Amino acid sequence: MKASKLLFAALLCPLLSASAGPEVDRMLDEYSNVKTVTCQIRRTKEGDLGKMKFLSRVYWTADHQLHAEGISPVKRRTIVDGRSLWQYAEGDPKGFSRPIDQLSDQMRISLEMVPGTAMDHLLRLKGMEESALPADESGTRRIAIQLEKQYVVMTLDAAGRLSSLEFFSSEDMTTRLASYRYSDFSEAVAGVWVPMTHAIEMNGTNGSFQEIVKVDRFIANEPIAESLFIASSFFDKDVDFVDDFAKIYPE
Repeated sequence: MKASKLLFAALLCPLLSASAGPEVDRMLDEYSNVKTVTCQIRRTKEGDLGKMKFLSRVYWTADHQLHAEGISPVKRRTIVDGRSLWQYAEGDPKGFSRPIDQLSDQMRISLEMVPGTAMDHLLRLKGMEESALPADESGTRRIAIQLEKQYVVMTLDAAGRLSSLEFFSSEDMTTRLASYRYSDFSEAVAGVWVPMTHAIEMNGTNGSFQEIVKVDRFIANEPIAESLFIASSFFDKDVDFVDDFAKIYPE
């Protein structure tokens, strides 16, 4: 990196202000107005292992109900009825099932997040101290959050919408681990904007990849049939569900 950029990064630290206000809480509060979602999600992932395309249909409610149907490249279905989760991928010897309160943190967050949003990240940042960084040349607001092992920078557009999230290894911001850029916003319900396009870049020890996520057919706060969350209606009765992925894919 050029010396001028290093100097700029170093100067950022003393320019941090006091807490910039709970922007994460504000955005999560806005998303809490979304009670149901139906949508379609397309993902195109390209990296060291080549290019892959994913397509899924999603039905979600704020009552911990989820029906996610993966259509390609592998047919996979996940159903959550508010109490337990069931998941089965076509061709696997067994399925996976657990009560919600016994799921991993990652899986629980996937149930709480409004599909098509950045809530999976925001939920992990909830309650963290926020500090204002100097605005960039366009005047957009930037907010920093120091985690134990990462430094996170959020960018908000003029309307207060989250336009990007960047994860760095440290506050000098010389090594970027991941970036998420959000665009093509749609007002799902009054005052709640959902990005229809997510551009993702990941850099890690196991390789790097880029991913484009396209959300369409997004409908919020319309009734969803309860029958979609009855697992027995969608899984073959012969599928054996176990409570540990290691029992499905033994080493």
